Parts: sequence; C-alpha cells; structure tokens
Amino acid sequence: MNNIDVSVIIPAQNTAPYLRKCLDSMINQTTKNVEIIIVDDASEPDLKSILYNEYKEFENIIYLRNETPLRPGGARNRGIDEAHGRYVSFCDSDDWVDLNCYEQVVKYMDAANADIGMISMMRNDDNSKKNIYKCHYDQLYTLTSDMALKVLAGSYDVGVKIVPACINKIYRREFIHNTNSRFEQDIYFQGILYSVYTFLRAKKIICIPNVAYHHYLRMNSITQSFDQKHVHDFKECFMRMKGYFEALGKYNIYAPEYYRICEHYINVLVCELFEYVPNENEKKKYLVNIIQAIKDVVDFDDYFNYITAEQLRQHIQPDIDNTFEILY
Repeated sequence: MNNIDVSVIIPAQNTAPYLRKCLDSMINQTTKNVEIIIVDDASEPDLKSILYNEYKEFENIIYLRNETPLRPGGARNRGIDEAHGRYVSFCDSDDWVDLNCYEQVVKYMDAANADIGMISMMRNDDNSKKNIYKCHYDQLYTLTSDMALKVLAGSYDVGVKIVPACINKIYRREFIHNTNSRFEQDIYFQGILYSVYTFLRAKKIICIPNVAYHHYLRMNSITQSFDQKHVHDFKECFMRMKGYFEALGKYNIYAPEYYRICEHYINVLVCELFEYVPNENEKKKYLVNIIQAIKDVVDFDDYFNYITAEQLRQHIQPDIDNTFEILY
C-alpha cells in the first residue's frame, strides 16, 4: 500500500460490542491516510462479519485472525509485521482516539523527526461524571531517552507525566524495525516492557499537544481481575526488564529507575489483589506469593544503595509522621 501515514494495530478478542466505537474513531479521522489493522485473537465468534457487513467500503482496513490466541503482545507483533505506514500506533479494541489525532501526530512527528510520540491519555468509564486524564500534554515537549526513562519511573518531576502503556504512543516504523522492537507476547505486563525497551533505544521522544487517547475502563477486562498469573508475570516482567538494561550495559545507570518502576507495580499488584479477591485466606496466600516474587526480582543489598533513608522509613513505618503518635 502507498501513501499510508499511520498504521493503527488493534488486537481484539471477544470485544464485538465495543469495536464499532473504536473503528468509527479511526475511519473518521481528519487525515484519511490511516491503515487500520485488526488482529482478531481467536474471538468466538470471529469479528469478520462486523467488518465485512458494516465497514466493507473502507479499503484501508486489514483483517487478520489468529486461530490460537497470541494474547495482546503477540497480536501486536503480528500487526507490526503487516504494517505499511510510516508510523505505527496501537489501540485497544474498546478504546478510541480524538478525530484529529493522527493528523496532529503526523504533523509533529514529521517536524521533529522523532522516534516516539506520546499523546494525552484520558480514562473513560460508564460511571464517572468527570473523566480523568492519566497524562495531559498541552504543549510540545521534546525529551531525550534518558529524560523520558526518568520521568516514566518518577525519578524526575518536570511538570509532565509519562504513563507506562504503549497505547498512547506512536512509533516511527523504521525505528521499530531497526531496533527489533517487539512485544513479549506471553505476559500481562508487556506494555511497560515495550516502553522501557523502546525508550532505551530512542534518540528523540516528543509529547504531542491537544489530542487524546481515550482508555475505556471496562469491567471484566484482564486489568479488572486477579489470579496467580498476575504474580507470575510480575516476576517475569522484572527479570526481563533487568535483562534489557544489562544487555545495553546500562543497569548501573538505571538501577534507581528499575526499582522505582518495580515499586509501582508491587503497589499495583497489592491494590488489585485487595480489590478483586474477597476471600481472606486467598488474599493471604497471594500476598505470600507476591513477597516471594519480590525476593526474586529485588537484590536488597543493591536496592539499599539507591534508596534514601526517608524512603526506607516509609516502607517500615508508612502511617506515622511524628513520635507523639506512638507515645501518646
């Protein structure tokens, strides 16, 4: 295909009720040079009828089907291999983007010659009267790889936030192929791994103003549940992430960021556990498993070299600010 500016890769599994809104936001973009790649990850029934009955007049929709589920990471990898656009973006099948999103993306990415662009992310659900920005960019920011990693990890507070997900990011396709940037397809936490892997290799990363990705908080999605695989995949995630840093000889440089990101996902695990597992005995069992997983991914002698005394106190005594609260 010629003259494709952006290839949008949409993994989809059993999300037919939501897919139409996602696709409508793509086909009504203010730029028409958008290729939409739907990777049907073994949906039952398949999603082909929606596309051929309702969207058959749109030539830039490509439908791919996995007969065996590859999970979101594997589905995205298959989409990358099929993409023709100068830029590649990812969208979950129950999310959507602003209608001028990709026109603005192309304008800013071309002008900056950036490897990665990031747009604002808004969380939407059916209950909130006021939707919430997870990150918000109201002007152009240009970041180095080092700066972006430190902002992502929370090491730097410079007035912008970077979320771990890949879905509000746009990648130059040439950059993806030159760096062999592919998703870990078998674990839940492939989004943060992809962000770290690509940030380590990007020369220029920009925040694109005034357009947003809309993340729909859907009940019963994989982020609204908890089981042993979450604990297992947390361990796998951080073993692989540490390997990313070590492979480039940069672990000693970014060990503080590694531990900050690890702390964040420990908090995520514990919060999800207490929100989605009601049984007390099950909670305790999972907590023990989480502690065991932490011991596998955290070298505590190494960790103590990077943590401050105040941060260590917060781990030991998080809820008490002064001595009088203890004594009286």
